[in-house]
Amino acid sequence: METNSVISIRSEDIIENLDSILENSTIFQTNANLESINCYIFYVENNRLLNYKKYEIQVSENKLSKKDLLSLVLKNNTFYSKKFDLVGIYKYEVNLEGSGIKHFCQDPKAFDFITQYHSIQDIPFQPCIEIFNENNNISLFFSRQQKEEESKDSKDNKDNKDKLKPIQQNKNKTQKRVKFNLKPEKANAPTKGQNKTQKQL
Repeated sequence: METNSVISIRSEDIIENLDSILENSTIFQTNANLESINCYIFYVENNRLLNYKKYEIQVSENKLSKKDLLSLVLKNNTFYSKKFDLVGIYKYEVNLEGSGIKHFCQDPKAFDFITQYHSIQDIPFQPCIEIFNENNNISLFFSRQQKEEESKDSKDNKDNKDKLKPIQQNKNKTQKRVKFNLKPEKANAPTKGQNKTQKQL
């Protein structure tokens, strides 16, 4: 008897019998309370992903409070001494009930589990199927677009220093003027009586 062959289960067979599976299985039980969620923090610089972090944060009464969200933002808006701006808040929540599982399996593209927030506020989560809870998360995007400008300013400052350098060196030198008399000296005129022949007495 061959033991290496794998008997595949077709997704069509699962969907056809999904109603019976849902009725007789406890795997898709709905969880009433959500105790924690994952939080992903992304740092983007000049449209390039620089780094990311992952946290597990506690939630109360199935929501991330405005106070806790603000604290999370202020704690993580600096990365390696660089200040980043918060540009995106997203919630990913698989908020399916047992009755929606069959519809989701038949047409998953009809579902959108991402919600975007445009301000610091309470972020609620709905009780959903327990096995999907670990997928629920908050994503924060921080961006910074100043690196190229800083590089340009630094280059301009260097060019300006290079231009001023020869001038500063010349200013510190003492110049000494030397005068040269290039006119020929005139022959001394004979003094009165110098070339006269003395008369002997």
